[in-house]
Amino acid sequence: MQLIRERIERREFAPNSRLPRETELAAELGVSRNALREGIRALEIVGVLRSRHGSGTYVTALEPEDLLGGFAYSNALLDIRSAIDLAEFRRVTEPAACEFACDRATAEQKVRIRSLHEQMQQVTDPEEYARLDPEFHHEIVKASGNAVLIAVAGGLTNGPAWTSMWRAVTRDFVPERTRTEHENLVRAIETGDRELARATSNAHIAAAQAQIASVLGAMEPGTSRPSADTGAAVDPDVAAAPPT
Repeated sequence: MQLIRERIERREFAPNSRLPRETELAAELGVSRNALREGIRALEIVGVLRSRHGSGTYVTALEPEDLLGGFAYSNALLDIRSAIDLAEFRRVTEPAACEFACDRATAEQKVRIRSLHEQMQQVTDPEEYARLDPEFHHEIVKASGNAVLIAVAGGLTNGPAWTSMWRAVTRDFVPERTRTEHENLVRAIETGDRELARATSNAHIAAAQAQIASVLGAMEPGTSRPSADTGAAVDPDVAAAPPT
């Protein structure tokens, strides 16, 4: 892995280029073919290489979506008590992404965000809301135009770990507060109101963070299971606070 990575760093293997044939590369690196295959498989997992059936092994474009998207591979294994850390991380990054979206969202992206929101407004089933909510938030992050934020959000903060953790700590309804905050986010992006976008996003995630902290504090000692009176529900933003 290290030998191949060094060659990529030196641009001997450029982004999107094909690696030499297995026998040739193993000889160049001075390793066995089995060791080479193991190294290639590991570098595929972390997004550095990609195999194409019948064509060979290629260096990826080495863009953030290639190299940081691997968060999704392992983050679902995080213990539920990491949910509070994920919420804090999201509270740091997502308000900024919403601000960027106010400046950078294209007309098509604004239409997509509005369409998703209106679809969600018609949903009363928390399970269906849960399916749409990560897509809604990720569309906003994509509108930020920041490739690192997009990759991290797709694989980590809106990824499977966050969703599974949230399902363990929330209730089975969609609060009006959540719907209102989503509407405010959409309006802020449509009008370019950076202050509204940051304030709404921060409050939105802070409410989720408080809910997580409350439930985790009530968990049975030595387990990852909420106490019976905490309830259960479905989505990273569905039940961030009780209905108002």
